[in-house]
Amino acid sequence: MKLYYWPKTRAFRALWMLEELRVPYEFAFVNIRAGDQNEPEFCRVNPMCKLPALEDDGVMVAESGAVLLYLADKFPDARLGVPLGDPLRGRFLQWMFFTGACLEPAMAERMTGAPGNTVSFGWGDLGRVEHAIEGALKDGPWVVGERFTAADILVASTLQIAYMAKLIEPGGVLSEYVDRAVAREGHERAAAIDHREAERVALRR
Repeated sequence: MKLYYWPKTRAFRALWMLEELRVPYEFAFVNIRAGDQNEPEFCRVNPMCKLPALEDDGVMVAESGAVLLYLADKFPDARLGVPLGDPLRGRFLQWMFFTGACLEPAMAERMTGAPGNTVSFGWGDLGRVEHAIEGALKDGPWVVGERFTAADILVASTLQIAYMAKLIEPGGVLSEYVDRAVAREGHERAAAIDHREAERVALRR
């Protein structure tokens, strides 16, 4: 299994997922600072020319949510997904799509100061997004309830960026949620790898 990767990018989400799964993988480095993502070879893997992307025995998957869902379904015993037929499958899918459809657009809107339109824009605004996540966490420590899933990797890692960028005020339910997620051993392993690779890249400059 090959992860198309560069440190300190959204590819970290897939790295975290792979470390939670503890399955063998290798890196295919795509230096986005040098424009390698625009090379035709990589654009055939992901036509949007961005990270992450995954290659698994000839299967190509791009987009963070799709990569994590593919891995969750491929390794059901890890219980990072919710199987077909389980009543929680619908809620799991909702939160798998939520980061790309709602959380990230709302963050980008606040970061750039773009005028919002809470009627026309599906995400409403960042305040509505925060409220939705807080509501989900009333039913348990994770967005699907009692069990940590791939959806938490997407939501928590993106909220962590929101806090680092000072888009959201620290404290409260969401901060506690992020703290729980990043305390997991899988996150700690992935963060150590990402830090190591970032240092290696810096030394080569």
